[in-house]
Amino acid sequence: MTIETIEAGKWIVTEGEVPAYFIYKLCKGEVPIYKNAEKIREIEIKDGEKPIMIGLTALLRDDRMHMASVKAETDVVVDKHYVDQIRGILKNEVPGEIKNDITTMTDSIITANEMIRLKNKLKDLGHVDLEIPDSVSAGTHEVLSELKRLYELTMGDVKKITE
Repeated sequence: MTIETIEAGKWIVTEGEVPAYFIYKLCKGEVPIYKNAEKIREIEIKDGEKPIMIGLTALLRDDRMHMASVKAETDVVVDKHYVDQIRGILKNEVPGEIKNDITTMTDSIITANEMIRLKNKLKDLGHVDLEIPDSVSAGTHEVLSELKRLYELTMGDVKKITE
C-alpha cells in the first residue's frame, strides 16, 4: 500500500479503458463518479471518517475493467493497493460460498449505478405531449397513436420509479 495525494482535476480511474492495476482507498477529499460521462454521485471523505474503496468492482470483474470513472474534485489522499494482491486474497482466502455472494453484490452495484444514470437521463428528457395532425394518413395516425399510447404508459411507470 502507498499513500499518495492526487491533485484536483485529475482522473483517478477511467471507465472501460485499461484494466485496473490498483484500487484506491479514498482517505480524504471529494470525488464525483461518472457513468457514460454523466455524474451519478459524489463522495466526500473528511479527516477522521472511514475511507472507502474506489475501483472495487473492477477488482471483482474477470476483465478488471472499471464500470465508472472517478475524478478528484479536490486534492484527495488515497491509499493505493495492487489489484493482484487483493485478487489473490479473494481467490485463496475467501470461502467459496461467500464468492457467490460477492458476485451477486457486484452485479447489483453495477446494475444500480446504471439505473441511477438512466433515472437521471429520464428526468432530463422532459415530457412530450404529441399532437397528431388531422392531415396525416390513417396508417400514420395509427402508428403515431400507438407510439403516443406506449410513451404515456412508459412515462407513468417512470413517474412511479423516480418519485
